[in-house]
Amino acid sequence: MAPVSRAQQADNQTKQAIEAMVMKWTQAVNQGDDKTASSFFTSDAFGIDVYGRTSGAQMGELTKKVHEMGIDLTNKVDDVRSLASGQALLASGTFTVSYSNNPNLKPGDTITGNWMRVLVKEGSDWKIAAQSLTRQAPPAPSATVGSSSTNK
Repeated sequence: MAPVSRAQQADNQTKQAIEAMVMKWTQAVNQGDDKTASSFFTSDAFGIDVYGRTSGAQMGELTKKVHEMGIDLTNKVDDVRSLASGQALLASGTFTVSYSNNPNLKPGDTITGNWMRVLVKEGSDWKIAAQSLTRQAPPAPSATVGSSSTNK
């Protein structure tokens, strides 16, 4: 039985490589470059986000769809942990996104959230095997001051 290794912080060089990859992927998404955006994923990768579960060719189609909605996406890498003797990574961070033409949002509304990606080594490159993007819940409406309700 193989020993189970615990996740440990990745070295700075690995973290910088992941930051560069995430930046290039984000750029490709913002530009609607589905071929480049898809190239950052393994052939069997999948993603889970507000649009559901996507995999394969759907990943490129989603890039085109969000580009048509005028996406403006930013990503920040907060944490990169090495798994399986450096052959797999768990990375997480935050994102902000706004759209100029999304029927579900007002132009200029900004959504924030968190992401998590599992990356695997393919040759000398890191590829995304799975990703999950989760929106942060909007702040709860605050109670109105001077409410007319009273406790009896």
